[in-house]
Amino acid sequence: METLTMTMDAHFHLEQVPFSDLEYEIGSLRVRAWRNEPAVDKTYFDRPTLIESLDKKSQHWVITKDDIVVAAARMSFHPTMETVPYAPLLPAECWGQFTNKSIASFNRMVVDPQYRGQGLAHALDRIRVEHAIQSDLDVIVGATQLEYRVESLKKIGFTYHCELYNTPERPHWPLFFMSYDLKKNQ
Repeated sequence: METLTMTMDAHFHLEQVPFSDLEYEIGSLRVRAWRNEPAVDKTYFDRPTLIESLDKKSQHWVITKDDIVVAAARMSFHPTMETVPYAPLLPAECWGQFTNKSIASFNRMVVDPQYRGQGLAHALDRIRVEHAIQSDLDVIVGATQLEYRVESLKKIGFTYHCELYNTPERPHWPLFFMSYDLKKNQ
């Protein structure tokens, strides 16, 4: 696997990793970081780890501090929109712009609450965009339930499309669907 790394503050190390190497650490960080967030479905996070079938087929980056995973993010490649997380929730009018495109999706960005606000999410976004560009993809799609993440993603070139509802993690909060046109933004 070709590895992309990024120079960060001396206390943090960002690297691309095989999911199987840090499966438990990534999965347990997701639960630890998200289970107490507002409006989260507590039963959804009533488990030691959150690991999904898509994890094994995706690219993963982690940020460690003192060899402990403090942030992680996933990027998946998709032959069509049908395999993108949350795609069944998308309104029909959104689908056309992603037809006949090579697609990556940003998902499962997680930062340990005690390390938030230090630019870790931004570093993970930048390295994933760079990897998508190097992979010669057409578009990145992503979704977030956090308004400040919408603004962060817009700053690096993402466009907001619509709100989705009824996600299993936070069923009563909107999920903001966005995309980044890699061919237009290069």
